[in-house]
Parts: sequence; structure tokens; C-alpha cells
Amino acid sequence: MSLEPKRAYKIVLIGDPEVGKTSIRRRYMGKTFKGEYLKTIGADFAAQKVEIEDEVVLLTIWDLAGQTIFHGMRSSFYQGCKSALVVFDITNIESLNNVEKWTEEAVTYAKSSLQEIYLIGNKIDLKKERVVTKAQIDEKVKQLESLVNFPIRVYETSALTGENIQSLFMDLSRRLIISDNVKFEEEIGTKRLHDTKKEKRKEEIGTVDYKSKEDLKEIISHIELHIEKINDFITLLKKRLDRM
Repeated sequence: MSLEPKRAYKIVLIGDPEVGKTSIRRRYMGKTFKGEYLKTIGADFAAQKVEIEDEVVLLTIWDLAGQTIFHGMRSSFYQGCKSALVVFDITNIESLNNVEKWTEEAVTYAKSSLQEIYLIGNKIDLKKERVVTKAQIDEKVKQLESLVNFPIRVYETSALTGENIQSLFMDLSRRLIISDNVKFEEEIGTKRLHDTKKEKRKEEIGTVDYKSKEDLKEIISHIELHIEKINDFITLLKKRLDRM
């Protein structure tokens, strides 16, 4: 892909240790891809160009270590994060129970930059070992949506077979682009409304129906009086400034 990306989105992969975060990232990037592993702070950084909706975007993916020892270091990696992929293991109910803690961490440190949260049930290839039910996932989604002001999206994946990995990241990229476009249109609309109000106010000021010349003269007199008082105050301040 030779085109240069016009947008870049920061994504974090979070969740308990051993749920398959790194395997998901590696499966998406491809076997030959080499990320930048920052061992001292427990983070794995990688970047990938994605062509979608006739546009090229750059996804920067931060795979954050789940060990408690790295809790204090993780906070800085959420800054500017647009999306969080909260991963759990469908063969480990405790990892599902802990996704609320991970979501709270993302919301706390990413703040207003966070636009999307995906709840990812990984290891669906282990059908016989599955302990997490669909009903439990649905209930957890309801709990998580009480923490944010947007829907939580759910995907089930297998980093081993690659099932749903590509579709997950394509859907994520598409939604980030749409969200960006909507936000841009809202900003343009707000600016236009503000400009319209300013122009309307100018017109109102210019078309006030004064009853007589005397009314207008009185208004001018009041304005001039205020200007005179302001100038006197400025002169006083300057004198005090000279004496300091």
C-alpha cells in the first residue's frame, strides 16, 4: 500500500495476562511483522496502514501488559487513544469479570479522546473448554455501557485460526472514520450557526429603529462618557505602573 495515510488512530489492547492480546495483534499484522516491544514498561507497539472507504488510515496499536506491576506505567499510554479493545478469554470466567476494571482504566486515562470500546472474547477455537456464556457477555456489556456514553461492541475471535480478526479491525477502522466525519460535520455546523448569529446580531444593531435624533445623540453621549471613564482609568493605571 503506497498511499500515505490521511488519518491516524491510536488503539490499545488491554485485558488480563494470558487472554491472547499479543496473539490477536500478531495475527492481524501477519507472522512476519515485528513490533517494537518495550520490555521495561510492558508495552508492545505496532503500526499498520489500512485501506478502507477509499481512504488510507494508520492504526497504531499498543498492546499493554496486564500484570499488576505495570499498572502505574500504563496510564500514560492511554493519552490520545481513540479505541480500546478489552480482551477476555472465553475459557476463563475471571478474565470476563475483570473487563470492567480494564474499561474503567481506559475511560479514566483516555478521557474524552476515547470514541469506541470493543469487548473481545478470544480463544473461540477452544469450544470444549468454553465456560463463558453469551448471556454472561450480554450482562457484562450492560454493566460496561453504564460507564460510557456510547455502545460497547462485541466480537468473538480466535487468534489461533484468525477467525474474525480481520473483520474486527476493518469494522473498527470504519467506525473511527465515520465518527471522525460526524464530529467534523458537527463542528462545521456549530461554526456556521455561530457565524449566522453574529451576522444577525450585526444586522439587528444596524437596523434599530431610533425614534428621533435626540435618542441617538443620547446613546452616543452615554457611550462617550463610558469611553472617557475607561481612558481616565487607564491613565491612572499607567501612573501607578510608572511609580512601581
